[in-house]
Amino acid sequence: MAKAKQSGVRSRFTDLSGEPVDHMLAPIRGYQDKPLVSLSKAVEPVAGFFDEIEDHICVALNNCQNPAEELTQDESASIQLYTMQFDGGSSLYLLLNESLRAENRGELLPWFSFLKLFLTALHKLPSQSETVWRGIKGVNLSSKYKTGMKFAWWGVSSCTTHVEVLEADEFLGKHGQRTLFSIECINGKSVAKHSYFKNTEKEIILMPGTYFEVMSQLNPAPELHIIQLKEITPPIIFVRPPFVKSNEPKSTPVAHQSSASSSSSSTTMKPVSSAPINIPANATWKQNGVTIAGGHGQGGATNQINEPYGLFVDDDQTVIIADTSNHRIMQWKNGNTTNGQVVAGGKGKGNGLHQLAFPTDVLIDKETDSLIICDYGNRRVVRWSRSSGTTQGEILIDYIWCWGLTMDEQRYLYISEAEKHEVGRYQLGENNSTLVAGDNRKGNGLNQLNYPTYLFVDRDHSVYVSDERNHRVMKWVEGAEEGIVVAGGQGEGNALTQLYYPQGIFVDTLGTLYVADEGNNRVMRWTLGDKKQGTVIVGGNGPGKGVNQFKVPIGLSFDRYGNLYVVDQNNHRVQRFSIE
Repeated sequence: MAKAKQSGVRSRFTDLSGEPVDHMLAPIRGYQDKPLVSLSKAVEPVAGFFDEIEDHICVALNNCQNPAEELTQDESASIQLYTMQFDGGSSLYLLLNESLRAENRGELLPWFSFLKLFLTALHKLPSQSETVWRGIKGVNLSSKYKTGMKFAWWGVSSCTTHVEVLEADEFLGKHGQRTLFSIECINGKSVAKHSYFKNTEKEIILMPGTYFEVMSQLNPAPELHIIQLKEITPPIIFVRPPFVKSNEPKSTPVAHQSSASSSSSSTTMKPVSSAPINIPANATWKQNGVTIAGGHGQGGATNQINEPYGLFVDDDQTVIIADTSNHRIMQWKNGNTTNGQVVAGGKGKGNGLHQLAFPTDVLIDKETDSLIICDYGNRRVVRWSRSSGTTQGEILIDYIWCWGLTMDEQRYLYISEAEKHEVGRYQLGENNSTLVAGDNRKGNGLNQLNYPTYLFVDRDHSVYVSDERNHRVMKWVEGAEEGIVVAGGQGEGNALTQLYYPQGIFVDTLGTLYVADEGNNRVMRWTLGDKKQGTVIVGGNGPGKGVNQFKVPIGLSFDRYGNLYVVDQNNHRVQRFSIE
């Protein structure tokens, strides 16, 4: 029987000389539409390229009878087959990568079934953000990878977390001309539990089409050249995720905005099922809140929530809550304050399509009767149907540090990426965004943001942003290159001119701004034109669990009657304050 062995002749960690980094190849499309089949069936179209590949498949399947990380046997075995070094001919990874790097995309067609299985397996693994290493022996690539250059690696990029692995003679060794890549990745996939070489290589795989920027070059020894790379967002989607997405519906108005800024009481979203109303400029609210969700301590029972973040209030006063630390979305029907219903996730933290990981925001898309969720821990935006019996969602946008989201009347999504200090606008079905706020640099200038969280978009497509660590709320008019401070901006503090980590926001039809002022445990109101000072409408009585207190208010919304809903995070509850 053929055996797998490790070899220094173009190993996975050194197989990069054929990468066409001097020009961009066409995106890879179509493989994701293939059905998932067994490993034997997936390899069948390319079996003629190899000698005795059936033997290697048998070995891989035998070794993966009890796969880790919730992969199927075939999925785990597809990874193992990729890691094998074949005797007497080219290994699978070599020919696969040659086809991935080919300008003629037709060369990939025989690989589509294997790619579907292999990339499905990789997508199900947790993403790793860390420094990884790979390299090449006998050549100096410094002139090919110049500082500031941006490029994609089209092959499957095998890396290791331990640079010492590459110092072995079968890889780079410690002497002679060699180029070492130090890579700051954000979406690496650890395959150590599925590799043929489980205990030695500490392998991290970077997906085909991963996009990089060259940050710097080092030459610590005469024959050692180190090139530092950083994984960045590509200008287009080079390789679609392996999960088939349904056709996007036609663009028609929706009823609400999201979570921290749903618009049940605003004409902004032109509600379908109820007429919009204004909140009177002089409105007041009862100072004692009523718990309408949670309030039974921290936990995962149906009458509990655990460190919730965003929320959304529907026309019928149903409340949808991002139950963040329970990795689920909960629904509380009006009048039932005892038990909620899990409507997405709730299967433990994970990145399967049936799971969520620290969801931070949610909205209802009326047109499709579905939930759109910031699945923050999985770096994706997902959609779950509200139909009875739904057991999993679908990925709308991948590779995004989504924190807050909202939607306009044309069904464009607006998403804050806190770690990138920017807000983008997305058309449903597309991974590319238009920058609408921030400039991808942390700062306190009018053209900058510092950890933006929750959002609101008005009828004119002006975007309001909770600029958390600048302790202010910014308004970015459509097409503007800088924003306007509409609340706070006077440093952190508890004066009426200040905010302290603002979170959920809402703007009514009169232009009045409402803000969940997290660090001050209060909700504030800023009237249109008065940017100097706000008023406290509820809370502000110190941190606590009393009916007139909060302990870290986050999400904020109103129902169609003007009643105020606040996520009281560290009290693990949602409070409703009735309008008077």
